[in-house]
Amino acid sequence: MYLTFVLFLLLKGKFIISAIGTFIKRYEELGYGREPVRRQQERLRREAQPEGRTLQLDFRAFHRAFHLRLKRDTSGFAENFEIHLKNGSRATDLSHIYSGELEDEDGSSCHGSIIEGQFEGVIHTENGTFHVEPLRRYSAVPSAYHSLLKHFKFTLITMKYLRKHWMLILFEIQGEPLSRSRRTVDHSKTSCHLHLHADHLFFKKFGSVQAVVAQIASYMSAVNDIYNKADFDGIRLINFKVKSLSVLTEEDASSAISQRFIGPERLLSLFSEMTWGNYCLSYLLTDRDYSGVLGLAWEGRPGNVGGICSQATKMQDGAMTTLNTGLITLQNYGRYLTPWHVQLTLAHELGHSLGAPHDEGTNCGSLGSTDGKGRFLMFPHATDGLQENNDKFSPCSIKHISSLLRVKKDDCFVESDQPICGNLIVEMGEQCDVGHNETDPCCYSARERKGLRCHLKPGRICSPSQGLCCSSLCTFTPYGVTCEEASECRLQTRCSGAVAACPAATSRPDMTPCGLGTRVCLQGECSQSVCTKHSMEQCDCPTDSVSERCYMCCQQPGTVPLACSTILTCAANKFCDSYYVSSLYRSIQ
Repeated sequence: MYLTFVLFLLLKGKFIISAIGTFIKRYEELGYGREPVRRQQERLRREAQPEGRTLQLDFRAFHRAFHLRLKRDTSGFAENFEIHLKNGSRATDLSHIYSGELEDEDGSSCHGSIIEGQFEGVIHTENGTFHVEPLRRYSAVPSAYHSLLKHFKFTLITMKYLRKHWMLILFEIQGEPLSRSRRTVDHSKTSCHLHLHADHLFFKKFGSVQAVVAQIASYMSAVNDIYNKADFDGIRLINFKVKSLSVLTEEDASSAISQRFIGPERLLSLFSEMTWGNYCLSYLLTDRDYSGVLGLAWEGRPGNVGGICSQATKMQDGAMTTLNTGLITLQNYGRYLTPWHVQLTLAHELGHSLGAPHDEGTNCGSLGSTDGKGRFLMFPHATDGLQENNDKFSPCSIKHISSLLRVKKDDCFVESDQPICGNLIVEMGEQCDVGHNETDPCCYSARERKGLRCHLKPGRICSPSQGLCCSSLCTFTPYGVTCEEASECRLQTRCSGAVAACPAATSRPDMTPCGLGTRVCLQGECSQSVCTKHSMEQCDCPTDSVSERCYMCCQQPGTVPLACSTILTCAANKFCDSYYVSSLYRSIQ
């Protein structure tokens, strides 16, 4: 179906900081030994299965000890993640990306990277959030220290979002009506695969492809922490994974998007003219000073007119453009943003890509600070603080995002290839999983902050989500209590009293009759035809009788089809084959 009409698109998401106050509460320089950390990392790289092994990093700062326990973490990247460079070479090493927790500190979490023995990342504790960055980014003066540990407070930073209208005329858009709706949603498709394009300015800021990947890993960890906790009208566990990364290591004079002096709207337009229809979304990462504009993205709409899953569309001038795009930058009025501000910018712009407008106007107005919990993520004049609502979506945002996900998500979202807290399955890295049930007495739900979610609550021994041998009191079920009743092919199973999982059931002997005598057990499953027990194979009964079509017919292996015999009544409601006695079991009526 072809539709010819004029559309007015809103280019959303100008993210502006109007005033920056003092946002570093305290900082200290770090100088721990990098060589021991580097050696640990090299040992892990050489191991065949390094995923479960822990790397230890210990240091002291702010009158306390930090004992980081880190494991490899590739959860922000798709399984077949690729890095593309201009010379065509590809590198996919993610062995420097880690996440973990602080030893003996419940509810703590950390994520980051280790390059040449030096950690860069974020540490979340009950006493605040700490960011660790290389000292060289702030000073070129030689020092005995190599890192800067910053303790943040965010309540003095005021954010402002500027709404910008950009009118585009589109002709001959092929697609379904904008009112299109689906009756069902595939809840297994939760992952939006991204292409990220780091231009030469972004690369220059961090200096190496490895460092660029490390920054992106930190962005994805923070963004997914926000989206994983959201419930979009029953659609849960939405996440983003980088499928492909292009890194421009030097300026490309032949590329229009490499022009130094180009406005954000024009830059996004040029980037959108590239072909990105194979991805859920494509974002440009740059390091340009746009006088307060930190991000820009097309607002998600049904069809191909913006946001997730949009395909190439013909513009008025005949050019093809793909509006599943956005961009973020690192600078604001000549000052570099903290990692947290970059992460928040990306989360905000992705919200636009998912269909959320600002929390303002006739649709989303009157959404200021709620019960002292602060403003929501999509509010145009948000306070970037640690208040409860600052990294959450407002009811209005939830409504708009939910609506778009229902009609568009399944066009390009895919099933996640990584463990997901909240899917009710206890997977690697989780102690328990009760989904979004915040009232569960044993296990923290997926709505909790990272470090708590999918972990046992203090004093709890187990969670029923771990297995049938954990009670609602969060203790192991006593020894001998039945946890699984006997079946046709398995014996009864009882709890051991020491673990939450119900022991594996013992299988009945192979060839035990089951399925009303028509099948036999094999390795604990009622899976084989009863003909197998007699070294025969099942065949279709050659009969016109409706009742006899329900009988079981067998024949010798390799016999021509005509040898498949009709089952005849022998005696006492039993049946026999006219050629071979195959069984004496009752028919299925």
